[in-house]
Amino acid sequence: MSFYTKCMRNGSVILFWMAFIVGVMGFIGVLGSSWGMVSSGVGSPYEDHSPGAILMVLTALASALSTAAWPFFGAALLWLLDMRLANREAAE
Repeated sequence: MSFYTKCMRNGSVILFWMAFIVGVMGFIGVLGSSWGMVSSGVGSPYEDHSPGAILMVLTALASALSTAAWPFFGAALLWLLDMRLANREAAE
């Protein structure tokens, strides 16, 4: 079996793990890029408008979820199609 055939057969698993990795890396990236600003303790001239740590974590989580949504949707769609095609072939 060729590499391409294996990838197509396991496409939903590959997309699921890609969604997981993209989500984690998106969370770490957004949180890491903004955490120094939030946790530095240095007064900002825009102190009234500076987000708190909780808001920054929620923003990072929302960004990670929105980034991972399409690969996860693709994984679910491929899994659903694979299950339906497998059941149809078993019935014949």
